[in-house]
Amino acid sequence: LMNTPVSEIVQYLRNGQLKLSKGKVGSLQCLGGMKTEFGIIGSIVPSATEGEVKFTVSELTPALRNNPDVDNGGLLKAIESIAEKERKNEIEFNITTLLLRNELIVKDGNKRTIAYYENRRDNLGLEICYPVYVLHE
Repeated sequence: LMNTPVSEIVQYLRNGQLKLSKGKVGSLQCLGGMKTEFGIIGSIVPSATEGEVKFTVSELTPALRNNPDVDNGGLLKAIESIAEKERKNEIEFNITTLLLRNELIVKDGNKRTIAYYENRRDNLGLEICYPVYVLHE
C-alpha cells in the first residue's frame, strides 16, 4: 500500500487501528454494490446513499458513457483498457477494501474492480470468487 494513492492507510495498520485480512466477494451483485473512491465527476453526482457520496462499482461506467463531456481525465478509457487486459488474464488483482459499518469500500484497485465487473455485468446472478484484502477494525 505504500506506493498507492491510499498509502496513508499504512499508518493505521502500523499503529494497530486497522487489521488486514484476506476475503472474497462471492457475487457479482455484491461486487457491483461496493462503493469506490470516485465521487462527483464534473456534473455527474452518484446516486444518493448513506455515508460518503461515492459511485458504486456498477454505477461509474454507465455514468461516464452517458456523460462523455465530463471525463477529461480519460477514466472511462482507462477502465476499458484494463477490461481488455483482464479478458486476456493480464491483470493482477490485489484489491484493498475497507470494511466500514458492514459496508465494503474499494480503497485501492477501483479501476481493476470496475473492469472485472464490466466484463461480467450481464450475468448479475453469477457467483464469483473475487479475492480482496480487507481492512477492518
